[in-house]
Amino acid sequence: MAIVCVTGAAGFVGSHIVRELLQRGHEVRAAVRDPRDETKTAHLKGMGAVELVSGDLTRPGSFDEAIAGCTFVVHCASSVMLTAKDPQREIVDVAVHGTRNVMAAVAKAESVRRVVVTSSIAAVIDPYLPDGHVFTEDDWNDRATVGEDPYGLSKIQAERAAVEAAKSISSRRSLVFAAVNPAFVLGPVLARAHLRSSPSLARDLLRGKFPACPNLSFALVDVRDVAQVHANALELDDPPARVICVARSMPMVEIGRILKARFSDRPVPTRQLPDLLMYAMVPFDKRLSFSFLRRNLGRRRVLSNERMRAVFGVQPRPVEETIADCAESIIDGGWC
Repeated sequence: MAIVCVTGAAGFVGSHIVRELLQRGHEVRAAVRDPRDETKTAHLKGMGAVELVSGDLTRPGSFDEAIAGCTFVVHCASSVMLTAKDPQREIVDVAVHGTRNVMAAVAKAESVRRVVVTSSIAAVIDPYLPDGHVFTEDDWNDRATVGEDPYGLSKIQAERAAVEAAKSISSRRSLVFAAVNPAFVLGPVLARAHLRSSPSLARDLLRGKFPACPNLSFALVDVRDVAQVHANALELDDPPARVICVARSMPMVEIGRILKARFSDRPVPTRQLPDLLMYAMVPFDKRLSFSFLRRNLGRRRVLSNERMRAVFGVQPRPVEETIADCAESIIDGGWC
C-alpha cells in the first residue's frame, strides 16, 4: 500500500486519520511538531507501525523530509484558536503560511500523486446568509474578516492557497487534490491534549461549566466519519475537489439533554441560557467574542451531506452515538 504523510497527526482529527489509514494497510508517516513529546505522541505509538517525523507549520522546509518519498499527503495540521491578541499573525498567518510550506514540500517530492487537505465548514458558511439556506460545497465564507472571524478567514485562505498550489503542481505533473470540510467534530478522544479542541465542549458540559446552555447550535460530525472521508479521498479514482462532512445540526441544549440522559450523575445543564448572560461572559472566556455571539446566537445552519454520502460512501453516524462516545472516552480517560 501507499506511504502516506499525515501532518498534524497528533491532533484529534489527525490521530483518527492515522488509525483509519493503518487499518486499511497503508504505511503512515505521522508529522508532529515534536516527536519526543510523549504527552502528544504516545497514543500514536500505541497504534502500531507509525513512523514519527518532525514538521512545524511555522518553519519553511520543515516538511520536506517527512513528505519525500510519499505517494499521498494528508495535510491536517492547523491552529484551532478562535481569538488571539494578534489574530492575523497567530491564527491566519499560521494556517496560510503553514499550508504553503506543506504544499512547497509536495512540489519538491516527485513521488506525491495525491493531496487531501483538512479545511472546515468555517470556510463554507457565510454567517450573514439566512437560516433557510442549505450550504453546499459551492459556498464560500467570502465575508470573513480578521477582525470578526479570524478562524474562518484562516480556513478559507488556507484552503484556497492549497488549491492554487495544487493547480501549479498539476501543470507540471499529475496531482489529484481534494479538500475535506468537517463540521464541529466530536467522537472518541484518544489523548488528553485533544481536549484543547472541539471535544472540550463535551467536557465542559459534563463538568457543568455553564449554569445553562448558550443559545448556540452546532453542525456535528463524528471524527471517525471524518477519518473515513479522508481515507476514501485518497482511494477514490477521481474524487471531487471539495466535500462537506456533517451529520446534522443540533442546539447545544439538546446536546446537554442527551448527555444528561446518559450520564445522570453529572452536572450537565439542560436549560437554555439567556443571550444577555452570554455577552456578559465574553471577558471571562477566551473562546468567546462579541462578534462571534452576534453572528451565531440563535442561528441554526444547515449543511448538505449529499456528496459525503453519495460520492465518498460515508453514512454519518447518529449524533447521539457520537456525543455519547465522546463523553465516555473523556470519562474513561480520567479527564473529567
